[in-house]
Order: sequence, then structure tokens, then C-alpha cells
Amino acid sequence: MKINLKHLAVLVLTVVSSATLAGATGISYTCDASIATSVCTTLNTTIAGQYSSLFSDANASIYITFGDTVLGSSAQYTNYMSYNTYLSVLTANSSGDAVDLAALASLPATEPGIYDGGLVEVSSALENALGLGAGAGTNPSIGFCSSPGSSGCYDGVITLATPTIVAGYGRGYYYGSGLQPANDFNLYSIVEHETDEILGTSSCIGTTTGSLVDNCGGSDPSAVDLFRYQAPGTRVLESTTPGAYFSYNSGLTNGANSATYNTLANGNDYADFTQNCQQVQDADGCLGSTQYITTDGGAEVNILDAVGYNQNEQGPSPTPEPSTLSLFATGLGGIAVLLRRRQREFTA
Repeated sequence: MKINLKHLAVLVLTVVSSATLAGATGISYTCDASIATSVCTTLNTTIAGQYSSLFSDANASIYITFGDTVLGSSAQYTNYMSYNTYLSVLTANSSGDAVDLAALASLPATEPGIYDGGLVEVSSALENALGLGAGAGTNPSIGFCSSPGSSGCYDGVITLATPTIVAGYGRGYYYGSGLQPANDFNLYSIVEHETDEILGTSSCIGTTTGSLVDNCGGSDPSAVDLFRYQAPGTRVLESTTPGAYFSYNSGLTNGANSATYNTLANGNDYADFTQNCQQVQDADGCLGSTQYITTDGGAEVNILDAVGYNQNEQGPSPTPEPSTLSLFATGLGGIAVLLRRRQREFTA
């Protein structure tokens, strides 16, 4: 039995605006009453601290809850802009580090033909990091709101399966105290996976209908889809050929710690990695195993850097282990219009 990550998308076009920047600094988790206070404290210290140790502009307001769902899911409104606009703001926002310079050099001045003039999809948090202001937000009831970071309005919502659902499969959550049991999932690794998607690691390509489908419309790419390669110099969008990988330098280097993307219409997310229980963005949940973005080889850090976030000049600070946490109960969660919803699901 395993847990995989599924992706569903309901997309409605929104217009990029120059809205006022959201006031939140760093990653901020607002917890539903179903989440224990100690869990929420760890999210807003240890986990948020990992992102702030790595990036100067990874800002996102995230609502988190337990609910009747698969292992974990995230949902958010996303936004669209032309390829030329994305390239322009990515250039203007560049920190000048090696990943940024290589990523910009890999993107041609005119949109690659494989995208057929499609618009580039970016998350609300990424739009903010690119200097365009806060994009569309969501409230905990799956409703639209216009100012992520303000009271009751978030860049995304994460829903975790209640402990009773996980226990029904003979599994549990691990909270960082002592050795991780072989049948437990690290709750914070799941949260980081979903946080990365809210920041902007999601693909436009869906895998749940028996064939690959561009859920953004036509041949539209998401920001991360611009950096998917099959071989040096061979950028791909919809391809079922195994071995596709993230690269910030035109395919010369696998920038994801040698991980390869899922390429099959198998229900696993197209922008998640084939399973090796090493990366936070692995497609399947890993029993008895812990992954953090500060210690998993830099795959997610390089991806987020390439699509528009800026790394701090200093290296990441040591990663403290989450403290012992108590159990909780139930909850809810969701979001919609340019809705991107990701789910981990128990399968036989």
C-alpha cells in the first residue's frame, strides 16, 4: 500500500495586476481549530524557518487544517501572464546567482513553439515574489478573496488527512520525537510538499484522465514547466517518455539532485518526482522516512530559485527537528478560480 499525489485543476483566467504587496513576511501558517497549538507553533517556527533560512522572498500566507481527504492536499488560485511578461519580470527580479543566470539564459527571447503562444501560469505567492503584487487568494471555505495575507485571505489552503483516516490504513503521523516508526509519515514533510506547490512547483499537465492533459488550456505551461527537459537542449511539455527532469541550464544539468519527473498518466503529479524517498517533492508519501527542503539535496530550492524566488547569500541554517506534538481531530479545506488542488491518496 502506498500514498501517491494526485492533481486536479479547475482554471479560470485572471489578469495580472499591480496590486499592493501582501503584508506577510515569510511563510505564515494559520491553523484551523482541528490543528493542535503545538503543531501550529512548530509550523510557524521550525518549518517556516527553513524557508526563511533559504530564501529572502518566499512569502506566503497558508491556511492549514485536518479533514476528510487523502494524505495531504493543497489548493490555490493561480494567475496567468504572457511568456514575454514572465521573462521580463523574472529578469528584473534576478538576484544574479548562478541558478538565476543560467535559468534566464535557458529561456529564449521569444516563446518556444511547444507552448503554442500559451500563457504562463504562476501561483499567487510567486506573482508576489516577482514584484507584481499579491494575486488572487482563497478563504478556508473555497471562496475567492483579493488580498492574500490579509485577515481570512490566503495564498493557499493545505488539508491533511485526519489521524483517524491515516490510522484506518494502519499508519500514523510522526512529529519529530525519537526514531520515526516504520509505519509513520512525517507530517512536516507532507506540509512542505504542499507548501512548495503553493509557492509554485506545480505543473499545468494533468495525469488523471488516462492521458496527459493541459489543465491550464491549450499548451499553456506553468512556470516550472518551462524548465522540463528530456535531454540537453530538448525542452518538453507533454511527454510520456520516462526520464524527464528539471534543469535550469538548458538540460545540461539535472538540477533536482538527479531526481526525474513523473511522465505517465498514472494519477501521480506530473511535476513530482518518481519515487526514491529522498526529495520533498517525491510523488508518493514515504513511510518511516523524513525529507526537508534544507537537507534533501537542494532539488526544491533550485526549482524555486529558477522560477523566481531569490536565495539568501548565506547557506541554510541547521535544520532543527520538530518537537513532540499532540494529536488532533478533523477539519476542512479547499479553494478555487484558477483552482489548483493536489492530493495524496491511499492506493492498493
